[in-house]
Amino acid sequence: MKPARLLVLALALSVGIIAAACGGSDTNTTPATSSAAATSTSTPAEPVNITLSYDWPTVDFMAVPIVVADEKGYFAANGVNVEMIFPPDPASATKILATGDSNLGLITTSDMAFAVKSNLPVISIGNYTTGNNWGLFTKPGVTIGLDTLKGKKISTYGDSWTNAMLPFVLKAAGLTDKDVEQVVVDWDLPLLLNGKIDIATNTTNFLIPGVKDETGKNPEWILARDNGAPNTPVWVYAGNKDWLAKNPAAAKGFLAAIAQATEWAGANPDEAATLYEKAYSDNGYSHEYNVIGWKETFIFMKNNDGSLLTQSDEQWTQLGDALKSIGQLDTVAEPSAYYTNEYLPTK
Repeated sequence: MKPARLLVLALALSVGIIAAACGGSDTNTTPATSSAAATSTSTPAEPVNITLSYDWPTVDFMAVPIVVADEKGYFAANGVNVEMIFPPDPASATKILATGDSNLGLITTSDMAFAVKSNLPVISIGNYTTGNNWGLFTKPGVTIGLDTLKGKKISTYGDSWTNAMLPFVLKAAGLTDKDVEQVVVDWDLPLLLNGKIDIATNTTNFLIPGVKDETGKNPEWILARDNGAPNTPVWVYAGNKDWLAKNPAAAKGFLAAIAQATEWAGANPDEAATLYEKAYSDNGYSHEYNVIGWKETFIFMKNNDGSLLTQSDEQWTQLGDALKSIGQLDTVAEPSAYYTNEYLPTK
């Protein structure tokens, strides 16, 4: 669902934000500095080092809250040092978390559901986004609808979220996967614009800014949530259960810092994107793309009551029931198996 950069960052070569302010492929490090103070009632007595695994092999603007939390001093003020690492492929993001190679991670909710199915020691501790903005996209001016899908070349990343969402749209169109040609890609934008694929599968916060940055126009699209798929969060922050049990104050400190950083970045998108670009100078995209992408992401980050991070039984039951309906889950666990709000920051 995300763009591939110039170099896939292997886990062993990943550079943490706390340790470095550099691009994804640059191993030179410089000390990170804090530019503002923050407070938390749950700060651990001593700073706790946290390894955070990203959901994708390369960095993108969804890392803005993590960068901002470091650069603005929110992590330090909440008693944590955070190093961000990158999996070799999307399928490994949850495995890294389950094995304890990372303490916390950004993963998809479908990854979380399948982790429970496999009895992995992982649990979601906070929503990253709150709704489903995944869909199918065509070039500007090219009509797309359920009646235009048959026989088309459609991109897929092979990740669990794409694999979970596409069947709903095909079913709504009266089609199966045999009625379309699926093309596995690293980044679908250039293939879409060059006519190598007919339809891209992605989320609005990535594909819309990408097309607009390249063409000055918006793509055409249909959303899965309007065609049978659940309107549930795509991404969550998750934790290794063993680590969480031993470090509850650090988990709370992390989420407190993330909440502060997200609010600040939402109010200051241009400056937030600049901080991200300073930390990852070879991110591969223009400032305009990163600003628009972050703005499109922030739209989906708050609940109806304006809160960040808070999860609900309903979102996990809806997702579980949906995955069961397409045969990807045999049974749906109790919501408490998927998530906890125990580590949310206190107001």
